[in-house]
Amino acid sequence: MAAVRRLLILLPVLLLCSVGLAGCGSGGEGPTLRERAQQVREDAKQLREDSRELRKDLKARVLKRTERVRARARRVGDELAAKVRKALDDLERSVPRADEQTRPPSSAGRASTAKIDDFLTETLRSIDSYWSKTFAANELEEPSVKYSWVPPGEEVRSACNGQPADDTAAFYCPADDTIYVGRRLATGVLEGTLEGLPGEGRAIGDFGVAYMVAHEYAHNLQQELGFFSSARAGASARPFELQADCMAGVWGASVYREGLLTDDDVQEALSTTLAVGDFEVGSPQHHGTPEERRDAWQLGFESGEPSVCTEFVRA
Repeated sequence: MAAVRRLLILLPVLLLCSVGLAGCGSGGEGPTLRERAQQVREDAKQLREDSRELRKDLKARVLKRTERVRARARRVGDELAAKVRKALDDLERSVPRADEQTRPPSSAGRASTAKIDDFLTETLRSIDSYWSKTFAANELEEPSVKYSWVPPGEEVRSACNGQPADDTAAFYCPADDTIYVGRRLATGVLEGTLEGLPGEGRAIGDFGVAYMVAHEYAHNLQQELGFFSSARAGASARPFELQADCMAGVWGASVYREGLLTDDDVQEALSTTLAVGDFEVGSPQHHGTPEERRDAWQLGFESGEPSVCTEFVRA
């Protein structure tokens, strides 16, 4: 019985020795527990070092890729700015002179739906006549554009991601080459009763409406000259909006020089530019502050030269 008890006492020791956990005897070939623990520590240390190296390598790759993207954006911006300068530098101020086709229409009193429709169409015809002659004189293809004067209470779908155009709309859609202007919005500007614009001052008068149409037509010119397709993805709308204001001012100058506009007309345009400016400076869709939009139109108007409008599109 005593022998059995001794055997039971020794059995755990024998089992530990057999699996090498206690390092029993001098002839074992496996690593000891201490050696295994040391190996685990070394492996963990190596893993940490590998992780640090991996993070460094990943950071270096990200920085390198970011710099490549920035360099590519700068190149695209340089190419776009050069293209804008070349296209607009070629347009001479001396052509065309205003005539019966480029003469802006006038409107007085409260406007009916039919009356505002005719007014918008005649305004667009005046703007198109000026730029068509200017392009032709510089051996550029004649611009063309469609239009939709949205009736009160109605809404149409544009081809620009299905963006709706209601009776308060005012935008150009490159996808269907169409200028959309809501008749209710145009009537509100004409009568000086439009509210809710983001800027300062008041959108008012027939030449306030004419400015808005000329601005949207300028976007059509940007599209036809390839400015939009050259723009880098995610670019701010601001430089293109200010350039369109400037080009609208250039058209205004062509008719003012012929004595077809009064100082009151000019003030209507300036007041409307202030009204449509906005203060969302952090947004990609920021169109320019009221003062920036006024100054852009005034720059084009005072110079009468399309080339001055290049300053708004920079790399």
